[in-house]
Amino acid sequence: MKKILLIDDDTFICEILKKYLEKNNYVVNTAFSGQSAQELLKKQNFDLVLCDFRLPDTSGLELLKKIKMQKPNTPVVIITAYADVKVAVQLMKLGATDYITKPIQQNELINVVNTLFEKKAPSIVTETPTHLNSDFIVGESSQIKQVIAQAKRVAPTNMSVIIEGETGTGKEYIARFIHQNSERKNKPFVAIDCGAIPKELANSELFGHVKGSFTGAINDKEGVFQRAHGGTLFLDEIGNLSYDIQLKLLRVVQERVVSKVGDKISQNIDIRIITATNENLHAELQENKFREDLFHRLNEFNIKLPALRHRAQDILLFASHFLEIANADLHTEISGFSPEVEQIIMKYPWYGNLRELKNVVKRSVLMSNSNRIEKDVLPNEIVYAEPSAHPVNGAMEVESNSILKIASYEIEKQLIVKTIQEAGYNKSKAAEMLNINRKTLYNKIKLYDIDM
Repeated sequence: MKKILLIDDDTFICEILKKYLEKNNYVVNTAFSGQSAQELLKKQNFDLVLCDFRLPDTSGLELLKKIKMQKPNTPVVIITAYADVKVAVQLMKLGATDYITKPIQQNELINVVNTLFEKKAPSIVTETPTHLNSDFIVGESSQIKQVIAQAKRVAPTNMSVIIEGETGTGKEYIARFIHQNSERKNKPFVAIDCGAIPKELANSELFGHVKGSFTGAINDKEGVFQRAHGGTLFLDEIGNLSYDIQLKLLRVVQERVVSKVGDKISQNIDIRIITATNENLHAELQENKFREDLFHRLNEFNIKLPALRHRAQDILLFASHFLEIANADLHTEISGFSPEVEQIIMKYPWYGNLRELKNVVKRSVLMSNSNRIEKDVLPNEIVYAEPSAHPVNGAMEVESNSILKIASYEIEKQLIVKTIQEAGYNKSKAAEMLNINRKTLYNKIKLYDIDM
């Protein structure tokens, strides 16, 4: 039976969820603080961690980092209030597998858990099936058609590609599309989330190690470079790699030769490298946070993925697509959306992009009592958000002052203040802890008028 660790300081909610999960044949341990959770993780192995974002003794950000340090391959699902969705997306960049929003619906919870175990996908590295993930469709907007045209043009070559775009825009799907339209399509596609790798394990995860090369190296291990031999290696969130790992990566990219940690023997590798980032690597170059020589090696071809809010005509296409997926997952027969809901969906800015839209549609299907999605089952933060101006013919987007955005700003401000304090007011260290560059941190300090 699968073992789950449930972390929440609300003991009443914990007990309800524990009993419900146990009825569905899971073994559940509970922890009511970050410290007690860490103690349990030291003593036991868990197949899944369900963790509340707000705990009395620590933040979700700090606890996620510690869990990934202790158990890097254990999937973590964040439990969060809907107003914290933007922060939840940030946590997913740092290694969280998924998130669910409060108030928690038991059917929604068990569906997330069952789906996660059915996939049996490791939290850091994934290997592709032979088809694109069903979460991604092309759409009709000129922006995404241009992306697909670029991907088709570069696919038959061996050029290295950098894909830029916000979290949730579908960067990995485009990388898979390139692989599947290349001469390497029958060879491995290996993806690794560089933002989810603890720094001390990066060498081993990327390049492999030999038995006894460091404490805990009890067996030989292949790195992702060896596993991708003959195929395509996708390095997601490349900007999160430390400077010393970037140096070693540069040698591998230049010479197509890799050595395991602790091994003197080098292995020739034949791979194509595709990378992705949601950060501005040019700013990282200016601050010497990312190696310029490595950047130019990786940036033989560049693709920029538009945010969903920049693709207004595709929003309802994706919503309908996710509705079909939700109907199949939840065994429902919801036929569509009311005209009022369609208008709301079109006007909302979707800061979490495709993932946020998919989650909202699935939750709405679960809560619906009629044969179509009505306004009353949508989250209030979406219903009462002020409309965003989607760009038309290249016009600039006008940011929304929605409830969600205001709430997210306040949460982000609190997170920045807390992190700076924990870093001993060392802003460079705080920026590193937040996984942003110093310039971005200074801009946010100015934006939020933080007195530090």
